[in-house]
Amino acid sequence: MYYLIIPAFEPDQKLLALLEDVRQQLHCQVILVNDGSSLHTKPIFKEASQLATILNHPKNMGKGQALRTAFRYVQSLDRDAVIVTADADGQHSARDIDRVAHAAAHLPNRLILGVRQFTKDIPLRSRFGNKLTRLLFKLQTGVAVSDTQTGLRAFQTQMIPFMLGVEGDRYEYEMNMLTQASQKYLITEVPIETIYIDDNASSHFRPIRDSLMIYKNLFKFALASFGGFVIDYLVYAMVLLSFSWAPTTIRLLLANCLGRITSSVCNFKMNKSLVFDNHDSVTRTGTGYFSLVVLLFIGDTALQYFLHSLLGINFYLVKILVGTLLFFVSWFIQKHFIFQERKTFSHEIY
Repeated sequence: MYYLIIPAFEPDQKLLALLEDVRQQLHCQVILVNDGSSLHTKPIFKEASQLATILNHPKNMGKGQALRTAFRYVQSLDRDAVIVTADADGQHSARDIDRVAHAAAHLPNRLILGVRQFTKDIPLRSRFGNKLTRLLFKLQTGVAVSDTQTGLRAFQTQMIPFMLGVEGDRYEYEMNMLTQASQKYLITEVPIETIYIDDNASSHFRPIRDSLMIYKNLFKFALASFGGFVIDYLVYAMVLLSFSWAPTTIRLLLANCLGRITSSVCNFKMNKSLVFDNHDSVTRTGTGYFSLVVLLFIGDTALQYFLHSLLGINFYLVKILVGTLLFFVSWFIQKHFIFQERKTFSHEIY
């Protein structure tokens, strides 16, 4: 016995077909969340009420909120069990739902993913979207997951408090869940059948808006670093202009030093709280961060002096070139060493 949670917004007959298959083939309690669907879907939910427990949102609140509503309901039942989440558009078969449930039942403290095979028969936008998110996910977490966008997932009820703490109201919730779980739990993949109906036309995923929400955490570091770079560059330029009478070496050293000190203090605060959401002590992270700042400052100054004095590149252009190079060095070290609180878990195939 397990709980099957299906969030539904404007469902059609494919939902009823799935519920009927589940009734005939599986031994589970279905919890269907009506996420503010319009009145024309009322007959579908009325028929579905014979096959599932229905929870209603008075208005559309998003997939993340729908899942949390169902998680709270299961939590209120106070039973140790397995929870499976599936989509309402017919992309997950009853057989595959049961397979991920079986995996979760035997693997506590795991997030189970039902992963699809992205062959050339899959719609182009789905193949491209999955490849992009796989790459960004690996860069962000260090964990290689073959299907980051699957809605077929399973876990045991003791993980509900973690799931309720994941942020996001819409499709970004699932990516946030996967990102945070990758740092706390082992991820297990279960290969499933790949089903796309009418080129996935029934999906309510909004490519531009929802992609930005999904990837927003990946952009935070770049934005914080860009903000720090702007501060650094402005201070750098002001000092160069103000001390135009000074020798080149002193002038460059002073401009670089004051710019880096000002920007690094601002950047540290942004990275610790807004980008990496790090809760380690300021002493530990600050020591690592400002040690990195010193090393980058030495490298920055040396490279600028070399490129300007020996190659004759303009002061202002060389600042941009060296800053871009050191951006990637800084990101890698901060992500994987300074603000990494927990060991990164890997994943396995079940």
